[in-house]
Amino acid sequence: MSSDQELIIEFQKSIDREANFTALLKRHQQKVYYQIKRMVSDHFEADEIAQLVWIKIWDKLDSFKMESEFTTWLFRITYNETLNYLQKQKKHQNKLSQNDIADYENATASTDNPKATEIQIVLDRAISQLPDKQKVVFMLRYFEGLDYEKIASIVGTSIGGAKANYHQAVKKVERFMKEL
Repeated sequence: MSSDQELIIEFQKSIDREANFTALLKRHQQKVYYQIKRMVSDHFEADEIAQLVWIKIWDKLDSFKMESEFTTWLFRITYNETLNYLQKQKKHQNKLSQNDIADYENATASTDNPKATEIQIVLDRAISQLPDKQKVVFMLRYFEGLDYEKIASIVGTSIGGAKANYHQAVKKVERFMKEL
């Protein structure tokens, strides 16, 4: 299996561009979708934003200089496209819809622990209450396990700023979960 860097080099050399792009898309589409989904909560909006992200990646991949990891660049574009979409829509999703709750219940129906579903729903509600930058920093650290240097690069802040945003997000999430 080719690395991201090898796929990008071949794409940039116009060697089977569609196949190389498709390989990148298949490798990263789920992470992109879930990063967006955690910010907007709505499946159809997340799908639409993901399409915009991949169109932008296609358009800009020729100019990617590989000065950073592809995933850092990808998450930066995902973050920016999501924020742009939210600003255009002027919607701020502060609660989960009944469809989202049903999705969680269906996804965890095979487990013997219905409490896990409730915890996930409360966690998602808490995350949805965070300011956009804190939300993204929290998701990248908590769900993706990225280090602060990579997070800082994605959200366009310092490492200290990323740490501060994560710390504040954790405190707010804990406070929200204790209130329920």
